[in-house]
Amino acid sequence: MKVVVVPASAQTSQWAIQTLLDDSSAPSVIGVYRNVGKVPANFKNHPSFQAVQGDVSDGSTLDFSGCDAVITLTPPKLDGSDFIAFGKNMATNVRHAVEKSGSVKRLAYVSSQGAQYAEGVGEVRTNHNCERIFETLACDVVFVRNCYFMENWSSALDTINSDNPYFYSTIAPLDYSLPMVSVKDIGKTCAKEALSAGTALDKSPRIVYLHGPRNFSVRDVWEAFEKVTGKKIRVELVEKEGLRGFFEQSPLPANLVDDFVEMTLTFLPGGLLEEEMNDLTNAVRGDDTLVDSFSRMWRASQSA
Repeated sequence: MKVVVVPASAQTSQWAIQTLLDDSSAPSVIGVYRNVGKVPANFKNHPSFQAVQGDVSDGSTLDFSGCDAVITLTPPKLDGSDFIAFGKNMATNVRHAVEKSGSVKRLAYVSSQGAQYAEGVGEVRTNHNCERIFETLACDVVFVRNCYFMENWSSALDTINSDNPYFYSTIAPLDYSLPMVSVKDIGKTCAKEALSAGTALDKSPRIVYLHGPRNFSVRDVWEAFEKVTGKKIRVELVEKEGLRGFFEQSPLPANLVDDFVEMTLTFLPGGLLEEEMNDLTNAVRGDDTLVDSFSRMWRASQSA
């Protein structure tokens, strides 16, 4: 069994690689990096791992020959350029590499809740476009749709580390809960799907809705941060009418502000995805709690 993870530098990809390397079946794992100098040492020194140079934006650099499965995702595009065009190009290049290989039996793509919609979901339109490009591949295709990454809260670490610890939440009200899942659980799920390559799916594409062990609210986030850091922390809720101003003041490029506002509104009370994201049909539960995820984030921030 040989699995290629592309791009390999994302946190989700790293957890997928680690899960594959830890598996008793001992698959060979290829990680595709734009800069192979950034390969983690624990991967670089593993006998079953190979790092290769490649870029999803340049199809000529992608070679999946001999690979049985592909794990892929759309990297964020935060330089102000056309992220929709970037996503389409990335997916097209990966698709062509799969077709050219003649060996790939399964592709697992990290997607998002709401990816079935072409409009009204903001930045998730990128996932929609990629799903459309991948869904007609001859091999089995699995879309792992996630709602809200626990690691989205990593942006709170700067203000939590301040003399007056606090964090902003674009989710409100305080006790409104929704599915949150960690990048570790996403990576593990994708690895599991890849390791099943060769076992034909009943239907392709198969859609997996990945949730955490339960829904979490902002109050849960608040309590988890206080438990992990040992600090008394204040939370500042950003209400719907304040979302645009908040994102305009954030590091987001201007061309993403409208899309992030629209995307955020979809999973708030009354939003497009509120009912769907609480439907557990085809849902898979991850293991990580907020405390698990935040503990890793906090340790990393303190050692940086």
